[in-house]
Amino acid sequence: MSASAGRGPSDPVPAYYPGCSLDGLGKAYEVTCQQVLDRLGLSLDRIVDYNCCGATEVKNLSEDVSVALPARNLALARSMDRHQVVAACNGCVYSLARANDAVQGPATRDRVNAMLTQGGAPAYDGSASVQHVLEFIYQRAGPDRVRAAVRRPLAGLTVAPYYGCLYTRPKRYTGAGKTPGTDDPEHPHFLDELLVACGAKIVPEFSAKTICCGGGHALSDLEVSVAFSASILNEATRAGADLVATICPLGQINIENHLDRVRAAYGPEVIRPVAYFTQLMSLAFGASVREARLADNFSRPDSLLRARGFP
Repeated sequence: MSASAGRGPSDPVPAYYPGCSLDGLGKAYEVTCQQVLDRLGLSLDRIVDYNCCGATEVKNLSEDVSVALPARNLALARSMDRHQVVAACNGCVYSLARANDAVQGPATRDRVNAMLTQGGAPAYDGSASVQHVLEFIYQRAGPDRVRAAVRRPLAGLTVAPYYGCLYTRPKRYTGAGKTPGTDDPEHPHFLDELLVACGAKIVPEFSAKTICCGGGHALSDLEVSVAFSASILNEATRAGADLVATICPLGQINIENHLDRVRAAYGPEVIRPVAYFTQLMSLAFGASVREARLADNFSRPDSLLRARGFP
């Protein structure tokens, strides 16, 4: 049975796959993820010697390599005797879950395992499940436990929750809506509920919450990529949001990289700062603007938050 068809055995401490983004431009995301997990009493066991999941262009060059790269990380998790792998990047979750699906085919599994063996990695049989860190926090802690951990509510802050296109798609990989522990595939709400538990107000209608950020077009068609990012910011502005909360370093970085182009093409009035959801949760849990690494973001949400009285 495909790993995407069920979560499988539950690990008290699942394996954690950070991915290359969280060790680079998305470092503020990883730091605040850890702050949030610590505050909620949750633990993850970091995979040692992990590799890039190949979520971007690798599949255009070699289908088997695009499966072998994430499969190696899943194999390392199983060698740690972990059945669950948690990742904080939509692209990583997609890539890992796609590998799980691919190795269900015996021919693909044999070719991929030959690559893994040649590279000195364990073979992989598709038996690890994959979960986004947002789902992990929601399922293991939930809004009530988050609310109890809040020290400084995000009162007066109106947030547009941006999930991105790969959070629940494609359902064949994510199991969204049919697998226990997954969000609603059409109307995701886990992020909304956690932010409300932190004291924030969620914009009542944010039609861009699951659209593509344009990251896949950033190199091939910059104009299209900018237009996607502008749509997210424009909808957040129209809905009355102070800022946009993200759950993916690829979406965060793509939107922030386009801010100058969006401003030039669509006007400064559509610009809104962008922050990782864990930065906002960390702030609500008592971290300072500096400790939540909000000055790391190109869109500088730290200025807005200090102006609103957050230290």
